[in-house]
Amino acid sequence: MKGIGGALAMFTKKETDQKKNLEETEQQHNDTEYKKEQFADARQFSRLEKDILVAVLSEEKTYTVQAAQQHIQQFMNGEAQ
Repeated sequence: MKGIGGALAMFTKKETDQKKNLEETEQQHNDTEYKKEQFADARQFSRLEKDILVAVLSEEKTYTVQAAQQHIQQFMNGEAQ
C-alpha cells in the first residue's frame, strides 16, 4: 500500500506543478504588451472586437490583453447608452 500512496503523491505533485507553470505562463501572457497592429492580427478577438481596437487604440502605445479587453468593454458600454 505504501507504494501506491507514493505514486499518487507523485502524480498529484506533478499535476500541481503543471497547474503552477500554466498559471505563470498565463500571467506572463497577461503582462505582455502588444502594439495596435498585433491586436488586429490576434486570433483571440472577434472581427468586431478587432475593429473596435483598431478604432480606439493609439499607434504609439502598447497594451496588455487585459487593457485591450477593457477598451472594448468601455467602447461597447458607451455605444449602448
